[in-house]
Amino acid sequence: MDDFLDRAWEPIEAFLNYAVVFIDTLFSPLEIFGPAVVIFFLAFLVVIITRTIARFYVTKRYIRLEKQFKHWQGVREEAMKHPDREKGKALAKNIDQAQLNRAYYDYFFEGLLKHFIVNVLPILLMVSYITKVYTPQTLLKRFGEEWVFSFSFGSSSQTNVSSLLWFVICLILSYILFVVLKRVFKKRYAKKNSV
Repeated sequence: MDDFLDRAWEPIEAFLNYAVVFIDTLFSPLEIFGPAVVIFFLAFLVVIITRTIARFYVTKRYIRLEKQFKHWQGVREEAMKHPDREKGKALAKNIDQAQLNRAYYDYFFEGLLKHFIVNVLPILLMVSYITKVYTPQTLLKRFGEEWVFSFSFGSSSQTNVSSLLWFVICLILSYILFVVLKRVFKKRYAKKNSV
């Protein structure tokens, strides 16, 4: 089994190493603006990629489970509308125990797996890239400082912002910026279509 896992891991590791070299080559011209700009651009790029993938990546199983869940939920709601309230509750309870709970958990776990693949995995891959490439040593070598930002509040305390912290801040700002840009484009597109 270990031999199989080693053979399976080798192409994955090679792909990830080539991806790191490719991203380094692609974004190295932006390094003249400093590490903060590059990390913000990478965070915004990850947000765009995750939102695009989330919009288009839907498995057939997820659609089937969603329909199944909504069907059993509708059956339960119809049972609750029964004129005899106690009989309606008993019917709804039987539906819950029989089909609705299973449909819900299958639908929930499929959605959780989709969320992990679409959102969490790309972000974790970018976090690993940022923490590998923009370490304090490489920042010092490339930009002359060990931190993305260094600033002080007063004369005695100095605050240093690492690449990982800056990436998290940029990720949050990128999600906000993406939502704002999406609304602006929707409004402009709606105006063009109405005219």
